[in-house]
Formats: sequence, structure tokens, C-alpha cells
Amino acid sequence: MKIRVKLIPQNTSQEIDIKKGSTVTDLLRTIHRRPNSVIVLKNKTPLPVDDVILDDQELSIVQVASGG
Repeated sequence: MKIRVKLIPQNTSQEIDIKKGSTVTDLLRTIHRRPNSVIVLKNKTPLPVDDVILDDQELSIVQVASGG
């Protein structure tokens, strides 16, 4: 199944092909991102890492930065 992913702050979009029943964690593995370094959003609402992704969804992945 295909989903559309927008990476923020890079402001790039890409179409990703993942298996049916994949979770947010599976998606992050596919695009080589660590779950503790990003927030995945659907319609500006954060998704838990165990949430199942549906076909044709549009998600935003926001890079998180921390420091002191």
C-alpha cells in the first residue's frame, strides 16, 4: 500500500510503499528514522508508534531537537 509522507523541517514529500497492517514504527524503520527523534502527525494530531497506518494516508514527520 502507498502513503504520502511530508518531512518537516526539510519540507520534502515522498510516497512510501509499505505492507498492509504496518505501524508507525514500521514506517519509521522503512525511512530510517528513530521513533525518539521524530513526531508523526496525521491532520496535526500525533500518532502513537503502535498505530496502524491505512492505505493512502498522508502523514507529516517532524524532526525533534533537544539540547541545553
